[in-house]
Amino acid sequence: MIVEFIHLKEVVKEFKKTKILKNVNLTIQRGEILGIIGQSGSGKTTLLNLIAGFIEPTEGNVEYFSKIDHQPKEMHKNLHKIKRHIGFTPQHASFYPKLTVKENLLHFGRLYGLKKALLIDNAKSLLEFTNLHGHQNKLAEHLSGGMQKRLDLSCSLIHKPKLLILDEPTADLDHITQGEILELIQEVNKQGVTVVIASHHLNNLERICDKIAIIHKGELKSFGAVEDVRKPYLKNNICINIKVGKDKDKMIAMAKKLPVSKIVDQGHQIVLHPLEDEKALLALIRAVKEENLYLHDIDLRKPSLNEVMGNIVDEEERK
Repeated sequence: MIVEFIHLKEVVKEFKKTKILKNVNLTIQRGEILGIIGQSGSGKTTLLNLIAGFIEPTEGNVEYFSKIDHQPKEMHKNLHKIKRHIGFTPQHASFYPKLTVKENLLHFGRLYGLKKALLIDNAKSLLEFTNLHGHQNKLAEHLSGGMQKRLDLSCSLIHKPKLLILDEPTADLDHITQGEILELIQEVNKQGVTVVIASHHLNNLERICDKIAIIHKGELKSFGAVEDVRKPYLKNNICINIKVGKDKDKMIAMAKKLPVSKIVDQGHQIVLHPLEDEKALLALIRAVKEENLYLHDIDLRKPSLNEVMGNIVDEEERK
């Protein structure tokens, strides 16, 4: 069975009379990568568990649609039908540290009821795919952090799911290893697997996701393609990055006189958010010349998801 889409309609989730999620509406289409972002405690993990059908909404519905069922069905109530099509990797390791890599894969495959021949074939393919074939006889606890993430991913893929849900798959990894895990996720997606990722590494999600859902204090603040998510929260189309040296204080003082909505001091550089792109650039060049300042380096770029998230948080604090 191939899940064509998953739809959350007016979803509310309460724990001990506290609302963790409030009136969430979103649709996950088959074959896409959806990134879920938000601060700690915003409700990201709860949302993942609802999408996977592990928990039931307090109000509203989480529905899936497949061509076999012909009509939307409630995820939680039909989990027995669909769970074999879902792979889930939690934030913390789910493998067994005292088992070898291969033993872990075989164990999880048996949990999904795979027949022996298919299980062995799937395990062999995954060991090659995740570059764990040279480590298959090592105890999981002896693997590096990056290899353990690969094992976690492999365990969630052993039954060849059509929906893969990942909670912080690049947490605690160095930049290079993060990139390797992202490449694996993209390769999985290219094989027709729908992927849902929650992560604090917003730059990573910006690189690989088709859509983004921004959760803040349990509410869905924005949902859509990355470009669409940016637009409502930042009036400008670009950010101006200025590398600064000893004259940083003078540069900031000068920037405060420019037509910008926000100035961010990042230490080695300052980031300007123009009210109007062209007007701000012309004013910057004119001011630098008048103040006799030296521009070490300057570049223009579109605002990042980190900056979008920052704007949302600032906006909420002002309410």
